[in-house]
Amino acid sequence: MGSKDDKDILNSIDDDFDYEQEIKEIEAQEKELEALRAKKKAELEKHKAQMEASSKNENAAPAKSRREIRERRKEAAWLGEAFDEETDSVEPKKKSKKGIIALVILLIALIGAGGAYAFKAQTDRHTITAFEERVAAFQSEKLDGVELGDHAAYFDDFIKQCETAIENKDLNAIAELNSQWSDLEAELTEVTSGKTALEAFMTSMNDQLKPYTVTDACKEAYDKLMADADAARKSNNYDAIDGLQSQLNALLTNLKSDNMKTAQDIKNEIASLDLDKDYVTDEQQKTFDEYVKKADTALADEDYATAISTLNEYKRSATDVSTAIASKKAESERVAQSEAEARRKAESEREAKAASEAAAKAIESARQSQSSSSSGSGSSSGSSSGSSSGGYVLADSSSRYLTDSDLRGLSAYQLMIARNEIYARHGRRFNDSSLQAYFDAQPWYHGTTSPENFSTSVFNDYEIKNIDKIQEYE
Repeated sequence: MGSKDDKDILNSIDDDFDYEQEIKEIEAQEKELEALRAKKKAELEKHKAQMEASSKNENAAPAKSRREIRERRKEAAWLGEAFDEETDSVEPKKKSKKGIIALVILLIALIGAGGAYAFKAQTDRHTITAFEERVAAFQSEKLDGVELGDHAAYFDDFIKQCETAIENKDLNAIAELNSQWSDLEAELTEVTSGKTALEAFMTSMNDQLKPYTVTDACKEAYDKLMADADAARKSNNYDAIDGLQSQLNALLTNLKSDNMKTAQDIKNEIASLDLDKDYVTDEQQKTFDEYVKKADTALADEDYATAISTLNEYKRSATDVSTAIASKKAESERVAQSEAEARRKAESEREAKAASEAAAKAIESARQSQSSSSSGSGSSSGSSSGSSSGGYVLADSSSRYLTDSDLRGLSAYQLMIARNEIYARHGRRFNDSSLQAYFDAQPWYHGTTSPENFSTSVFNDYEIKNIDKIQEYE
C-alpha cells in the first residue's frame, strides 16, 4: 500500500484528484485480495495434508494412472516441490518462495489495474468537467452580450456540439472540439475586430457628414448610405466597409458642391431684399453684421451646415425687416398721394370757383348784352343770347343738334359746363365738388340721382349726339 509504485501513481494525478476516495477504493481491493490469499493458503494446507496421507499409503496403493501423475506434477510445480515420476512420489525439500512471489506479483498487478482504472475514471471525469467549465466560461466571458450578427450561427453550432459531447460524455468528440478551440478563438477575434472596425467606420462616417446639410439632390444617396450602413451593422458585415467608404466619398463630394451652391443662393436672395439703410435701425444692422461674420467663418472652416443654418436665420430676419420697410414705404407713399390729391383737389376747387365766377360774369354780361341789343340783331348774336338764357350755356342742347358755330368761341370751361348741363337737366349729381356747386347755383337744377345710379338711357338722340359734339371741341 505504501510502495513506490503506488506513490508514483498518486503523484501523477493532478491537484483536483480525490486522493482519499482513491485510497479507500484501493484499500477495499486489498481486503478482497487478502481474503483471496487466505482462501488459497487454506486450500494449500488442505492439499499438503492430502499429500502426506497419500505418501503414508504409497506402498499399499496401486499404481497411479497417467492422468493422476500429471495432476501430481502440476501440484508439485505450483507448490515449488520436486516430483519423481518413477516413484510417483514427492521428495521433500526446502519450500520455494516462487509461489509467494507469484502471489505478490498477482496482488501488485491487481492493485495496479485497480489504480489505473480508478485513475482513468477520475481523469475522464476531470476532462469532461474541465471542458464543461471551458465552454461555460467562453459563453459567459466572451460571447455573452456580444452582437455577432450573421456570424452568430457559427458559434451557436459549435457550442451546441460541445453541449452534446458533454451530455454524452463523448471523450473523442471533446478531444476533437478541443483541437478546434484555437480556430474558435481566432474566429471570435476576427469577428470582434471586424465589429470594432465597423463601429469605428460608423463613427467616422457621422463625423464626416456632420459639417453638411443634406440637400434634395443628395437625399437619395444619403438615405441609401444610411440604410446600407445600418444593415451592415446589424449583420456585423465588416466586409462591407470598403463599399460603404466608396459611397461616403461620392456623397461627400456632392454634398460639398451642393452646400456651397445653397449658401451662395441664400446670399443672393438676401441681397435682393429691400433693406434701405434709411429704414434699417442700428440694432438691426448690428444683427445682420453678426450673421454675416458667423456665416463667413463657418464657410472658411468648411462647416457648411452651420453656414447654411446661419444664412437661413439671416434671411428670415432680413425678410421681416424688408417686409416692414415695404409697409412703411407704402404708407409713406399713400400719405404722399393723399396729400397730393388734397392739393390737386384744392387747386381744382380754386380753379372751379374761379371758372364759376368767370362763367357767372360771362352769363351776366351776356344778359346785359341781350337786354341792350335790338330785336333786329344778327343770328349769331341771337344764338349767343339764347344759349346763355335761363342759366344755361346752351339752353337748347336737348332739343336740336348743335353746330360748329354754336360751339366755336366757347372756352374749355364753358364747353365742360355745356356738356355736363345735359346730365344736370336729368337731375344727375357730380363727384366733383366745384362742378356740383356750380349747378347747385342754377335755378333750373334739381340734383336727385347719384352718379352710381344714373343711367344714360334717359338721353334723347339730340343729347347723345350733342355730348359727342361737345367732346370733340373739348
